[in-house]
Amino acid sequence: MLKRISAVAVALALGGVALVAAPAGATAAPAAPTALQASPDPVVVNDGAGKTATFGFSAGEGTGTARLVDPLGKSVPLTVSGGPNYTASYTFKFSDEPGAWKLVATATKDGASSESSKGFSVHWITDLDFSATPDAVDRGGKVWLSGALTYKEGGSWKAYDKQAVQIAFKPVGGSYSQVRTVTTDSRGRFRVDQQVDRSGWWRAEYAGSAETEGSVSDSDRVDVRERARASRLSFDASPEPVNAGGTLRLRGKVEAGSWSIWDPIRGAKVNLLFKADGAYSWRYVTSAWTGRDGRFAADVTANASGWWRAEYAGGKGLGGSHADDHVDVVRPQPEPPASLDTRVISFNAYPEPVKYGKYLAFKGKLQAWDGGWTGYGHQKVTVWFKTKYGSWKYVKSTWTNGSGKFWTKTKASKSGYWKVVFAGNDEADGSSSARDWVRVKR
Repeated sequence: MLKRISAVAVALALGGVALVAAPAGATAAPAAPTALQASPDPVVVNDGAGKTATFGFSAGEGTGTARLVDPLGKSVPLTVSGGPNYTASYTFKFSDEPGAWKLVATATKDGASSESSKGFSVHWITDLDFSATPDAVDRGGKVWLSGALTYKEGGSWKAYDKQAVQIAFKPVGGSYSQVRTVTTDSRGRFRVDQQVDRSGWWRAEYAGSAETEGSVSDSDRVDVRERARASRLSFDASPEPVNAGGTLRLRGKVEAGSWSIWDPIRGAKVNLLFKADGAYSWRYVTSAWTGRDGRFAADVTANASGWWRAEYAGGKGLGGSHADDHVDVVRPQPEPPASLDTRVISFNAYPEPVKYGKYLAFKGKLQAWDGGWTGYGHQKVTVWFKTKYGSWKYVKSTWTNGSGKFWTKTKASKSGYWKVVFAGNDEADGSSSARDWVRVKR
């Protein structure tokens, strides 16, 4: 943004003469330089090649030197030629600060010197886009006046915010006069509505600033007609919500009349527009025409949530109308992948029978179905036990090796059933082995 100039720079004096006094008893300072010139003024930088300005001054009997001072107080030395009437030049580019500059000329003689200064401006160019819609409106109706202000820096155009823009109007057979002032937003845009009663041309005008040139937009004509017979438009976009990529059905009806008497309009063109949530303007999508009953239909692909508008521009002696409908577009969550089936095979608790207090061993294999049964490695399985009339109780855990096999042991204390259980995980279902009876001898 054009905010590079500090408050200190704004306070720099643009004109006047500054004399450097000589010490007591020294040679008197020469007369201050005169006839200071800067051309052009302002210096307008409008492309990357920059703009060359020329400078001149007269140093009288002294030797002349000169420098430029930018809006931030930085000095830029100049190479001067001639004398006593000196000239110099400097090419301003986008790397230089825009705003208020000074030419400072110095005359030196016998060690004493004096200065004069002259202010001039360096500007960047601006551009105004502008639109007045609709192109035709009933007398006393409203038009929308919108546009955007940009300035050029380097090789690109940038939004110019917080700037006053004048809206001007010229009636047919008349001349332009300013109607109202608007201020650009953070994106350099403006948009206002204006009641109209005369046909004519509208445009936007920007007077410029200390840093930029002014600009005037192209004109946009709006024709004002006598108030027409009213029309009305009913409209529905469905289904709602709709899946992204799905078909959205746009249906509606256009009628003409007043109060309780409304007749269908046959052969009317209806423009279908879309404005995504958070967007600034409407975008044309397609058109449809009404049938004998005044109804129209169109199918479109749903891509984003936002507003749909059906717009009838009107006809001879008939005013236009529009209707809006909001539709939410959702993106369905993908179906989770199917879980793998698992099984525990070849389970065996041994030896059988086993003496009390001795070790009882367990072995088996965990498999998962992935186009065929294959060993399910590095998975946790648990060992469970129950007496003939008791309930299952957890005993211990172990892990399968890389091929799905497992082996563990525990001390035997009671006769009963043993089994191994795989609880499952994010990709596979749980499963359990067949139970195995082991008698414990005392």
